[in-house]
Amino acid sequence: MTPNSTISESANPSFYDRDSATYDEQRWESKTGQFVNAAQQKILHDLCAEWNDRRVLEVGPGTARFSIPLAQKRNHMTLLDISTGMLDVARANLEKAGCIEQVDQFVEGSIYELPFEDASFDHALSLNVFNHLERPGDALKQLARVIKPGSTLLFNYANLHSYYWPAARKINQSKTAVGKDVYSTWERPREMDRLIDEARLDLVERVGHVHVPMAMEQYPVRSIVMILDAISRSSPLKRLAPFHFCLCRKRR
Repeated sequence: MTPNSTISESANPSFYDRDSATYDEQRWESKTGQFVNAAQQKILHDLCAEWNDRRVLEVGPGTARFSIPLAQKRNHMTLLDISTGMLDVARANLEKAGCIEQVDQFVEGSIYELPFEDASFDHALSLNVFNHLERPGDALKQLARVIKPGSTLLFNYANLHSYYWPAARKINQSKTAVGKDVYSTWERPREMDRLIDEARLDLVERVGHVHVPMAMEQYPVRSIVMILDAISRSSPLKRLAPFHFCLCRKRR
């Protein structure tokens, strides 16, 4: 790819098919990767504390990092991903964790055209997906459609107005993640709040998270990021966190 070229979302399936075999090794086995994974798992645990023995849809499960703890709580999982490679790795990881029986189905598909009836699920989640979408509003409407009234949806997005805004602006100009041929974009919180409302969802809780981008792992920033993450989780500084985790409830 040339420095001034852009990439579209249609490139994402093939990128993740290629990336699936080494995805976990690249992202979560280093010390900084372990920190980011632990932080995100804690957010999942806290925001989904009431998700037990329910029908749960996960869109973009990747390698099943979040599927496994939810399956271990006896939730009945349906996993949908654009990448067959990721679904294969997710299946293997769930088998290794001993909770494959909690998965009702693995589905290759698009977040924009969910192949499920209205109000099919008790809860839904889509984590680390919205920063790779061209049409987040359409995605939210689809997720809201397939969950029951009064039930919850957990998703996150990359916050343009964050500590990382210089890099975020560069990413939005190229539409490409730093060092990766995958479509990426960072969103304005006010715009995401509008899209949440248009999907007939109410924002229950917003949690901030400061991650360590892969491009920064070579620098000694982990201690600083850990402090920023702690103070940005729920204080007013969460507005400046690079990632916002949003727990929403579907209106009755």
